[in-house]
Amino acid sequence: MPKNILLEKAESMMEPFLADLQAMVDIDSGTYVKEGVDRLGLWLQQRLQRLGCQTYFDEQQQYGNHLVAIHSGTNPQGPRLLLIGHMDTVFPKGEARRRPFSRTRVDGMEIAKGPGVLDMKSGVLIGIYAVQLLIESQMDNYQSVTFVCNSDEEIGSHSSRPLIRKLASESDAVLVLEPGRIINRVVSSRRGIANYHVEAHGISSHAGVEPEKGRNAILELSHQVIALQAINGTIPGATLNVGIIKGGGRTNIVPDYAYCEIDVRVSDRAGLEAIEAAMREVTSHTVLKGTRVVLSGGVSNMPFERTEGSLKLVQLAQAAGADLGLEIEDVSSGGASDANTTAPLGVPTLDGLGATGGLAHNPDEYIELEPLPVRIALVSGLLQRLCQ
Repeated sequence: MPKNILLEKAESMMEPFLADLQAMVDIDSGTYVKEGVDRLGLWLQQRLQRLGCQTYFDEQQQYGNHLVAIHSGTNPQGPRLLLIGHMDTVFPKGEARRRPFSRTRVDGMEIAKGPGVLDMKSGVLIGIYAVQLLIESQMDNYQSVTFVCNSDEEIGSHSSRPLIRKLASESDAVLVLEPGRIINRVVSSRRGIANYHVEAHGISSHAGVEPEKGRNAILELSHQVIALQAINGTIPGATLNVGIIKGGGRTNIVPDYAYCEIDVRVSDRAGLEAIEAAMREVTSHTVLKGTRVVLSGGVSNMPFERTEGSLKLVQLAQAAGADLGLEIEDVSSGGASDANTTAPLGVPTLDGLGATGGLAHNPDEYIELEPLPVRIALVSGLLQRLCQ
């Protein structure tokens, strides 16, 4: 069987790809390192301009500037495609100097390491090289491909959300270049995230002289936490975790205030509504007379649910994978990404198209080098099918 032409071309690109990846990884771009993210943005702007893209920055004061690059294809009636990747990492300033890009072998597998190498500088490059393959092969039969490289995904994409939603609403399909799971998997759904704050208000008093006059907010909150945590596992596709609890100031004072923070993950809107109703029911009652409980918060990332449109993208990815000898599977993820940002718009979206590897957000984060040409060819083949 002859080798797939896109794969053959992708394999020939590995030397410049890895040189580009090293340049990106060796730039500090933690979310809170604005000057580093902006430096990476300028590097990517130049790289995308060499691809023939028109570019602009959505400038930010607190975080790095978001980069938008648009490549016009050869078909004015063709699809408008959006590729999403983020420039920021979870690592602090100086991390790239402490452990710069490196290549090594582990158990016979060649890997690359460095801050953000998996999540998700390699994913951004996979998108760039996938489009470059189409352009060089004269297969750019689209109206436009737009790249958006945002600077704050690791903290929820709050400043970039309006921009991403605007670009997605103007697109026919969205591809998100977050890390792939394994070579033959893509992500067609992600759980939504909601965060809640529960406050218990009591009455302070002297713990030794007049303890009976106090109402212990920590004790009331403890009852609430037990009841709230018991909701976990009772609603299909939903989880609840009480992750932070604080209260009191001194041991000789009956505390009048305590609070906890709760992380909720949901697979669909029905689960979100059900778990919120259960939490409201719990917090509407107190155990200790004279105390008061307040529930606040809500969803920060809506669920990215499987839809008819996203399943069509899965089918196209499966067809592109078959050309590469892969049987593509679509999976769900418990973590959120910018696919959750576009979810409320109903635009067909597919995620998990980035590099394969592991230990994201860990100092030992790595990508596998051997599958890189396959991932580039897969994304390029998917784009090609979207244009047919």
